Amino acid sequence: MRSMFRMVSIGLVMVFAFMAIGCGGGEKNANTIRIGVIAPLSGNQASIGKGVVDGIQSAAKQINASGGVGGKQIELVVLDDRNMPDEAVSAAKKLISGDKVSLILGSIGSSSTAAIQQLTMKQKVVLVTPVSMLPKLSQNGDQYFFRVTATAPIREQSFGEFVSKKLNAKTIAFLASNEDLGRATVAAATKLYEQNGSPKVVYTGYYDPSATDFSAELNRIKSLNPDVLYIVANSVQASVIVKQAKVLQLQSKLIASGEAATQEFLRLSQGAGEGMYIPVDWAVSFDDPASKKFLDAFKKDYNKLPETKFAVQGWEAMWIVAEAIKRVDGPLTSDKLRDQMRKTDWLGPRGKWAFNQNGDPVLKTYISQVKGNDFIIAK
Repeated sequence: MRSMFRMVSIGLVMVFAFMAIGCGGGEKNANTIRIGVIAPLSGNQASIGKGVVDGIQSAAKQINASGGVGGKQIELVVLDDRNMPDEAVSAAKKLISGDKVSLILGSIGSSSTAAIQQLTMKQKVVLVTPVSMLPKLSQNGDQYFFRVTATAPIREQSFGEFVSKKLNAKTIAFLASNEDLGRATVAAATKLYEQNGSPKVVYTGYYDPSATDFSAELNRIKSLNPDVLYIVANSVQASVIVKQAKVLQLQSKLIASGEAATQEFLRLSQGAGEGMYIPVDWAVSFDDPASKKFLDAFKKDYNKLPETKFAVQGWEAMWIVAEAIKRVDGPLTSDKLRDQMRKTDWLGPRGKWAFNQNGDPVLKTYISQVKGNDFIIAK
């Protein structure tokens, strides 16, 4: 099966479409199922967005090569929202009204996903986010929303216990991105630490998502000398922070949010993150059958291992949706797809998938430690 990509500029939105040659999509061709994807392919979250899209495209390619979904080929229309809510809404409107997609996978930043959700909830379009962790997305009564990731509070339950009990931290400082993920992670972790009685939060600093110099915040943290510094950042910014912390000879033990658990971080940090702990729900080192299937397909498509764990989140989102569509009896409608998504019972690289009544999954969190060029699951 050959494939092709097309790229078209639409205002500030870039369109990347993945399709089987000779196939149309939406209402124009009954032999395809058109699926919209919204993710940042440029801007400060581009590495995450590209990882997700790579995973989605790899899964779609494998599904199409094996006969598609009920004999129909999947066509993806992928739009770049640059991690900006207004552009995410514009993309969603185009996908729904213009491209006539059956559902939307997206977005990455919780603010963008929340903006899209206001439209999809009103128009009863199924929305599946591979990454967005903000709890309120699944607490507003939207019956057409699902997420293929844990919320920030769920992830922090396991990691918070580790910080409080295993690391025996008495004091902690936060250095977090001033956006939804950073604020939600800090809020969830702080609440858990208060419940556990430790560690005491001695400093919380939020930096601009475009920042590259963290020396002022790190010098402030160094003067406080907390037992632990919790870095909430994507892999690029986390790598810069740990290198600057090393230069300043910061004595605090370093930990980071799961967004830093990428090959990109290992490469860019140049060893400065050695020994730090990061919560993960999956790693390239996993060797279960489902992980091997994903890694084999990804390597075949891209001639390399995924640089971020977000590729597996895109892969699983695509497969979960495809399996739900297969179970739909008769014409595909949003109500039928929603009902089949709720019946999800699928085994992926991150474990057995099922959704609760709010569209949230239950995922196991592992604690990884940076050792050399790998993330080793802590025993």
